[in-house]
Amino acid sequence: MAENNTNVTDNTNVTDNSQDTATTDLSALQAELEKIKAENAKLKNAQSNASADASKYKKELAARMSEEEKKAAETKELIEQLKADNAALKRSQALAEQKAGLVSVGFESELAEKAATAFFDNDFSAFAGHLKDFITAHDKAKDAESIRNTPRPGVGSTGTQAITQEQFDKMGYSERLKVYNEQPELYKTLTKS
Repeated sequence: MAENNTNVTDNTNVTDNSQDTATTDLSALQAELEKIKAENAKLKNAQSNASADASKYKKELAARMSEEEKKAAETKELIEQLKADNAALKRSQALAEQKAGLVSVGFESELAEKAATAFFDNDFSAFAGHLKDFITAHDKAKDAESIRNTPRPGVGSTGTQAITQEQFDKMGYSERLKVYNEQPELYKTLTKS
């Protein structure tokens, strides 16, 4: 039995040695764990700072982008307004030129403006209507002028009008036709010379 006691004592030493080794290993592991925790805390702090910086830069970029987008939108709006103003000016100039051309051939100002607008807007039926109005007004004015310029027979005359060769030469087709129908002998006389 004495041998058994020695064995038990030896087992105790072995257990004590393994406990010392385990304690040493545990202390070393705890120290290593503390180092890792400290390093992990440093990394987390650095990551937090990097995230904050990234967030700050994103906000600055978004602010810059919105300012740039605002400027781009303002520029686009200004360009669209200038295009609209330019188109209105071109239209106004073209209408004024067309109106001046129509007035130069005898259109009244108001009718010339209506006709020019219809022509510019490619409303040819309205333009044709205005042209018809012009022709009608022109013919009425020409007839009125012809009547005013026609000599009146004196009191006690035979009713035939004396037209000179000069007056006949100044007459338009419609007036000459009237002379032809009303005074065929006079017409023959005036056309022979």
